[in-house]
Amino acid sequence: MADFRELPEHQLQPLSDDDLISYIRAARQAGRHDAMKPAIGVLAFGYWDNLVNRARLKLPESDVEQVAGEALESAIASAFDGKSVGEFRSWLHTILSRRIADHYQKRERTLPTEKLMSEHRGAEEVWGEEPSVGFEGDALYAQQCVEAALEELPDAHRQVVRLYVFGPHSAAVVVERVGDGMTEANVHQVSSRYQRRVKELLDEGESSE
Repeated sequence: MADFRELPEHQLQPLSDDDLISYIRAARQAGRHDAMKPAIGVLAFGYWDNLVNRARLKLPESDVEQVAGEALESAIASAFDGKSVGEFRSWLHTILSRRIADHYQKRERTLPTEKLMSEHRGAEEVWGEEPSVGFEGDALYAQQCVEAALEELPDAHRQVVRLYVFGPHSAAVVVERVGDGMTEANVHQVSSRYQRRVKELLDEGESSE
């Protein structure tokens, strides 16, 4: 535990996938779950093109990036506990598969219901309400936590998260785009606080079940 040294995100970005996995394992063993999140984010963003290509095999083109983004958000909000790059890829693809399934479940719960209501007017007791069916585990809830934490931020910090956490930009580029006295250190701080807040919201949901 004493050997673990937390790295700022700009030092994590150049690391190889294997090195990032080793860092995540070391952080987990040291009980530093807060330090795991930035590394998981860096690792997950490296697979963005892969997620998009896989989503394209299952979804209409208009929905591909939205669902791939939801999978990426869920991955960042979750805690990877594997030991290899292969396990991480499998874990990420499992999350994507769940988001794709959620996407189709949403469509099945809305479009067919509207059709049935129009075909059975006067039978509201049967068709008037859409059944309330929960999604599998962390599927929709993780996305809601990500969005809720984002809404809590002031505009400048929200822009930082969108550009740096969910976007492909470096801290230096984010500083240039946001301006308003923002520094690279601020970018890292905003990113870390945001990810901690997402984790808090997820933990609150688990404790209330």
